[in-house]
Amino acid sequence: MLSIRSFHGRISKQFLLDSSSSFFLRLLHSTITDDEPHLMVDYLIHSLNFSKQEAISTSTKVRHLKSTKNSQSVIDFFRNYNASDADIKSIVLSEPKILQRNVDKTLKPKFKIFLEIGLSDSDLVAVIKKDPRLLDRGLHTSIIPTIRFLREVFGTNDRIVKFIKRSYLPICGKSFRHNVVLLEKFGISKKDIQMHMIRNPRMLTMSPKRLQEKLNDLESKFGITHGSKMFLYGLSTLRSLNRSSLQKKFEVLRSFGWSDSDINTVAKGQPVLFTHSEERIRKGLDFFMVELGYTPSWLATRGSILMYSLEKRVKPRYQVFKVLKEKGVITYELRTILCFSEVDFLSRFVLQYKEEIPDHLFNHFTKKL
Repeated sequence: MLSIRSFHGRISKQFLLDSSSSFFLRLLHSTITDDEPHLMVDYLIHSLNFSKQEAISTSTKVRHLKSTKNSQSVIDFFRNYNASDADIKSIVLSEPKILQRNVDKTLKPKFKIFLEIGLSDSDLVAVIKKDPRLLDRGLHTSIIPTIRFLREVFGTNDRIVKFIKRSYLPICGKSFRHNVVLLEKFGISKKDIQMHMIRNPRMLTMSPKRLQEKLNDLESKFGITHGSKMFLYGLSTLRSLNRSSLQKKFEVLRSFGWSDSDINTVAKGQPVLFTHSEERIRKGLDFFMVELGYTPSWLATRGSILMYSLEKRVKPRYQVFKVLKEKGVITYELRTILCFSEVDFLSRFVLQYKEEIPDHLFNHFTKKL
């Protein structure tokens, strides 16, 4: 086969300089470089079970790799941490350039930091699958400072690990740290910040400017002050909604006769209600107000009952409540019945009164036993 060098030798300088030869040069360049992507295409197909299209797309993002040696080192490194080929494939698809990383200089030190705080091999692989770009973060400029910051917030490695496993690791960005500081300046206790960071880590991924706007909206639109125990629940709700969506849910309440005062009351007490769909809110109002006759002002101060699943919890328990109430064997109100845990409800109202309730209701609640 004619070598590239000898082939070049047969081309006169005059021809190379001729503008009409530009097409030929582009063709020659593509011939030289196309072999490397083909090498990676075959490699990805056979080593990680990529489809041909996946392999072609991925190989174009690592064109400068001259061989598969480094890629194999990266794959072997992940396998040593019990990552399955499916895990590795997912990571490479999301971040192809990880195949270019130096195992000893880049990957090992970063893995070591996360393992030292208590993440298991499988935990760390799962975290990287969520966000492979984590491994592109600087060890000393981003990852280590973030771990130190998390230690200041959470106090213990166990809590840090719990948070990292729950989050999508935008934690290495500046916004995350700025937002924690902003909440502290706003008067939110470190304990509350810890709890909500673990429950809803995405709450702190918004820009500090947007977070400030949401904090202001909580007080001006929801009437929830930072001293309220519902403050961070409200913040989480506002983060997940735009103003248009929120207004549509307010309109659903108004269509059932709720005043702005009623809406304010339920927003203060149960802000998470507004994360429910318009349809779910409407069905709940239809049941409690149209079928059972409760008023807006009554529901507004007992918004928790609108949070429960209508089909799985409210209606089945209401049937038991209705039977026992008609027979005069209980004095509880419906809202109290709905608040009991599954175990307590079963014990207090189903098993205790099994002779009083119809078989189909008894069977419905005891089928899981």
